[in-house]
Parts: sequence; structure tokens; C-alpha cells
Amino acid sequence: MPNSKYLSPKLIASCWRQFGLGLLIWAFLTGCKVASQSDGLPAKAAPSVTDERLVVALVPDDLAFENVRTAASSAGYFLIRTTDLGSLGLRMLSFELPVDVTGAQAIQYLEAAEPNSTVGVDHAYYLQQSASAARGVMYANDLLDWPAGGCRALVPVGLIDSGVDASAPELAGAEVVSRRFATGERLRGRHGTEVASVLAHRSRLHGAVIYNADVIGERADGTHSAGAAVMIRAIDWLAAEGVRVINLSLAGPYNKLLNLAVNVASERGLLLIAAVGNSGPDADPQYPAGFEPVIAVTAVDANRRLYRNAVQGAHVDVAAPGVDIFVSSGNASRFVTGTSIAAPFVTARVLADPALASSKSVDELRQRLTQQTEDLGLSGRDPEFGLGLIKANGACDLKGS
Repeated sequence: MPNSKYLSPKLIASCWRQFGLGLLIWAFLTGCKVASQSDGLPAKAAPSVTDERLVVALVPDDLAFENVRTAASSAGYFLIRTTDLGSLGLRMLSFELPVDVTGAQAIQYLEAAEPNSTVGVDHAYYLQQSASAARGVMYANDLLDWPAGGCRALVPVGLIDSGVDASAPELAGAEVVSRRFATGERLRGRHGTEVASVLAHRSRLHGAVIYNADVIGERADGTHSAGAAVMIRAIDWLAAEGVRVINLSLAGPYNKLLNLAVNVASERGLLLIAAVGNSGPDADPQYPAGFEPVIAVTAVDANRRLYRNAVQGAHVDVAAPGVDIFVSSGNASRFVTGTSIAAPFVTARVLADPALASSKSVDELRQRLTQQTEDLGLSGRDPEFGLGLIKANGACDLKGS
């Protein structure tokens, strides 16, 4: 957010909470920059795009593909990559721009050259989890009323995240199929493995088959994120593998390319479940959770209180444990907090329940979830907890199978 002489009420409230009255006066003069905090990010605001010199186009057919490629070539754009997204019925072109062309100019030019194209910048999406200083209790299964002994995973699941260590003891009963999509150095953190261990822990699921799309790459500035284009390729791969339920513990700005891909995936029966993000209660919706055909998950603590940094809004669907959750990955264990770690509890609930796993659409899944939640906050659906806390009593027919 650039410095501004005038601040919105939302930004004023954020500055008040962060700095107090004295510094708020200073903020009116200089502007206040608010950074979201997530695993692996520095304290400063993270970049919103993977590369300012890059634009991506999605097209529906060969004619549109040729029109965009020809127009780009005539304007001096360099074609970096083309990708057939057969499972989504789309084709992708990625271009590096000349130094005198902005992303906005390229988008306008290419969409005018081919009206059936969707062109945008490659926004960055970040993991929504951080280590907890507090030492909580292992309360999650009790809070969810998860059946003792766990449940059988009825369908495979896609995990769009960082890489997963399939040798981690917590995943001994799961099968992990991984594919690397990001470029650059791999994230050395444990995020993907921890999310997978929450999802497929033996106390919750047996026989989970996890398709791990490793989308997190290191940027030139040292941050780690997933680009919209990489996430779209991952969704297409999962659809091609026959995976219908996908967990996304990432969040970032609105991107019309990702919006198109999510809409197409939903129309083809994929069920996407995503973390709402940790940018705070006054933040705008974060994506992909903010897209209508996505189940948006927020986080609560052991006392059913909302995680203080969770994004709020009408798009929030359901809450799950996400504060001081004990996780293990290999020989390391820690307590973590964030909406990242809440999302896989909901995904596990879907995998275990025949009624939820068989949902033909996100709308159908959302409707069935209304019968599987404990109302929190205001009566009925609200912008903090959505439908309420997900419950797992009756989640599966074969306990311990």
C-alpha cells in the first residue's frame, strides 16, 4: 500500500491498533504501511507479484492462442512458456515485457487484440502460518468431536503447497505423489509437510492418498511464494489425475487469471478448500478463499475464539482449529498458528464423510456443511465464523478402518 496523505477508516483502525495515538498522528502525515505476516516472510510488506516484467494470458482455443502470440510478438514481447491446460480446457502463454511496457499496458493491448483472452499479472500467494510462542494443548480432535481411531479417506486429495516429505513418520499410513511446479530454490520450511500431517494424521485419516503440488519458489528478493500461473498449472495437473478435493493453504490478492481457472475447475466438479488468510480483520478478502466457488476456512483456538489475525468477511464459510496446533514433521515438532493449519481439518472432514466427499459441486458441499457445524458468534452465518465450527461426529461409518 503506497504512502498517502489521506487514510481510509480501515487503515486508520489498523494503524491505531499497531502504533497507538501518538504514532497515528505521524501516520496521517506520512501514511502507514501494513504488512501481512505469514510463514517465511520478512516483516516488511511482501511483493504482490512474482515478477513485474511478466504477464500471463489464458485462452480457450487455438485461434485465440495464435492471435495473442502474434500480437505479443509484433509488440516485442518475449514468449517464455506455453502450457496446455487440457483438464481445464485452456491454454496459457507467459510473456516477458520490454522495459518500456507496463503490465497494465500489456494487459490492455493483448485483450484488445484477442477479446476471448484473459490477461493478467502473475500475483504472488503466500503460506498463511507461523510458529506459535505459546504452548497449547492437543485439543483439535476433541474440539471437532473427531471419531476415536480416525476415519478412512474415501477419495484422494490435492495439496497445493510447499513440498511434502513423504518419509515423515506422521505420514506413514499415507501415500504421497509429488510434483514440483515452482522454479528456483525449494522452500526449506516444513509448511507442506505440516499441513499434510494435520490432514492425514493417523488419529484422523487412514489410507490417505495425497497429490502434492509443490508450488512455492524463492524470488529474487529472497521471499517464497507461489505465482498465479503456477497455481493454475497445479490445479490442471490435479484435475488430470482425477483429484476432486483440493486444499490450498495460501493467500494473496485478487487475480483474474486464477479466478477464471477456479471457476472452470468448479464447473468441472472440483471442490476447493482454502485458508482465508492472516492479514487481519480489516483486510480485504484474500484469494483463492475469496472466490465464490471455494470453501473459505478461518481459525479458532481451544476456547472457540477467533484467531485475531484471521481475515473476516461475507465469504468466510467455516471455522476449524488453527491456534497453537501441535504438528510434527520428521524429527521436529512445534506449535503453529494460522488459517493455513485450519484448512486441512476441514479438508480431512470432507475426505472422511461419504455425504461431503460425494458432493457434485461447491454449492452442494457448502449446503451440506450447514448441517455439520456448531454455530459460533452471531446467530446464523456471520463474517467472523461463517457457518460456525466444523464438527466431525458421525464423520465416517468405519471408525479405525
